[in-house]
Amino acid sequence: MNVCIESQVLNHPRRSGLMTYTEGLVNGVHRNDRANAYALVYYSLRRSADGMPGPSDGNFRKAVLRVPDRPFWGRQALIDDFLLPAFLKKSKIQVFHRPAGYTMPDVKGVFKILTVHDLRTLTIGDSRWAQNIEKYKRALNALDACAVVSECTKRDLVQHFKIDEKKIRVTYLGADDRFRPAPDRDMADVKARYGLDQPFLLSVGSVPRKNIDGIIRGFAASRSKDQFLLALSCNMDVEKYQSLAQDLGVGPRLRILRNLKDADIVALYSACHCFVFPSLYEGFGLPILEAMQCGAPVITANSSSCPEVAGDAGILVNPAEPAEIAEAIDQVCRDEQLRKRMIEKGFQQAKKFGWDRFANQMKEIYDRG
Repeated sequence: MNVCIESQVLNHPRRSGLMTYTEGLVNGVHRNDRANAYALVYYSLRRSADGMPGPSDGNFRKAVLRVPDRPFWGRQALIDDFLLPAFLKKSKIQVFHRPAGYTMPDVKGVFKILTVHDLRTLTIGDSRWAQNIEKYKRALNALDACAVVSECTKRDLVQHFKIDEKKIRVTYLGADDRFRPAPDRDMADVKARYGLDQPFLLSVGSVPRKNIDGIIRGFAASRSKDQFLLALSCNMDVEKYQSLAQDLGVGPRLRILRNLKDADIVALYSACHCFVFPSLYEGFGLPILEAMQCGAPVITANSSSCPEVAGDAGILVNPAEPAEIAEAIDQVCRDEQLRKRMIEKGFQQAKKFGWDRFANQMKEIYDRG
C-alpha cells in the first residue's frame, strides 16, 4: 500500500499539539510498519526534501511540493485542487492522511483520512483561533475515514455533524519517552532558574480554554496558597493573569514561565508537587499523560476527554467551580499518602497509552484503503 502523510506541520518553528501528534504518527509508523510504502509531503519553495524533518529511509521518503512558504489567499486551494492531486496520481498513492486541517483534496481513487482533534468552537464557543466549521462540513463529506483522538471528539462529531459512526475511528495518543522522572540535578536547575524556591503547583497552557483564570482563582481560594507557589507555563495574556493574582492576594505566589524548552517542561513536571489542569475542553489532553509519566499527581477536569485520559489516577473537578479546584489542591497538598497513591496510579494509567499502540491503530485504518 502506498500511503501519503501530509507532514507540513513538522516544519513549523514552534512546537504545538498538532506537531506532537504528527511527529508521534510519523515516527510510530516508521518503527512499526515495514509493509507499506510512505511518502511524507511538505510545501515550500526554499527547502529541499533532505532539509525537512522526518525519516527518509527504508520504506519512507520525503517530497516537497513547490508552494510559497508564506501564507497567501488561495494557497490551500492551490494545494488541494492542483498540486496535491497531481502528486498523489503521479506517485500512485492509495491512502492520503491529513493529520490536521479543515479541507480535503478532491481526488478520485484515493482513500482519504482526516484527523479531527476537537470541536472546541462548537462545543464551548472558543473563538481564539476559531475553527472553520463550514470547511469542516465539506471535508467530512469528502473523506473515507475520520481519525479522532478520544471518545469525546467522536461524540461531538456525531452530535454536530451527524457523521456515520462507521467512518470514525478513535486512536488514543501517547506521551513521548522523554517524559519520565527527571534527574535531581535537572529539577534543581530548573527551580533555581525560575525562582521556584518553595514547593510549587504547575499548570501549562496559554489559550483561554486552559482555564488559567479558574486555576488562579482556585489557588487563591485554597488553604495551601501560603505554603506553595503556583507556576504557570503561559505565553499569552500574561499581564491579565498577573493582575488577577494581585487582586486575589496571591500575586507574590505566582510565577509565570514563558517559552519553556522541552527539557524544562520535563523537569518541571517531575519537580512539581502537583499538576493542575482543569481545562474547559480538551480533544485529548496530552499534558495529563506527560505529567503522569514524570511522576506528578494530576488534578484535571471531569468533562470533555480529561476523564478518559486520567482514569482513576487523577482527581476530577468541575472546571467552572474554583471552589472544587481549591479543595482538590488542598487534598493533594495536605495528604502525602494520597499524593503517593496518585503518583503510582498515574504511572500505571500512562502505560495504557503509547505512540506504538497509536501507530498500529493508524496502520489498521491505512490497510482498509
